[in-house]
Amino acid sequence: MKKIGVYSVLAVSAFGFLLELSPLKAHASPVTDTLTFDGTKYKGQGGNSSGGVATYPYYFTINGNTSTEVPLLCVSFQDKITTGETWQAYVYTIGSSAWAAARTTAEQQEDEADAYLDSLILNPTSSSLYKGGGYTTAEIITDAQWAAWAVGDSQFYTVVKGKDVLNTSALPKNLDDSGINSLFGAAETFVANNTNATFYSGYELFVPITGKWPNGDTTPQTFIGPTVVPEPSSLILFGSGLLSAAGALYRRKRRSA
Repeated sequence: MKKIGVYSVLAVSAFGFLLELSPLKAHASPVTDTLTFDGTKYKGQGGNSSGGVATYPYYFTINGNTSTEVPLLCVSFQDKITTGETWQAYVYTIGSSAWAAARTTAEQQEDEADAYLDSLILNPTSSSLYKGGGYTTAEIITDAQWAAWAVGDSQFYTVVKGKDVLNTSALPKNLDDSGINSLFGAAETFVANNTNATFYSGYELFVPITGKWPNGDTTPQTFIGPTVVPEPSSLILFGSGLLSAAGALYRRKRRSA
């Protein structure tokens, strides 16, 4: 049997290594990440609050990578997290087979609406409120957070003729019902008119794994955000280096043949 050349081993190793790092990789089962919540951001260090509760952004370190903190959008109002709390979560790419298998049809629509609202948070000037409603970017971000909570919590909406309608009476009194209602409706309309998974596939859902949080804590909240690639760029460079080394060895062998 012919021996496998060194350059072949390097090439195959590099290909597999880079494939593992690729954000485009489709997982048949969900990835598991460890999240740690940095609640200190809400003490005058960049977080926001509205209606007596903390709102976007919620900052996290993922899988112990303390060099980078990731801001995520909270999409489950009824649960709770505490400063420094760590737990494990399933990470679903919106539109993936693992996500479709784990989420009901109603939950999928909620996730897609949340992805749309997160896109407005990342680019508030794309909202019709900013262009024609006289809203600031900060106001749109706050209203999008409350709209995301309303999308996934039935205490904030009622169903009228088969359509979800925001129940403004359930919102804290000091909130702007008009802005939240506008974004809530915009999210519902966007999901109804956009079934293309290309838009949603840029977002990941972080769902707490039952029992994988500290004893005595309440259920951590669910979060959404743009696709996160936690591995540092140096690993990608390493994989690229393996490919280069394989190529160099192959060319040397050709010349000596």
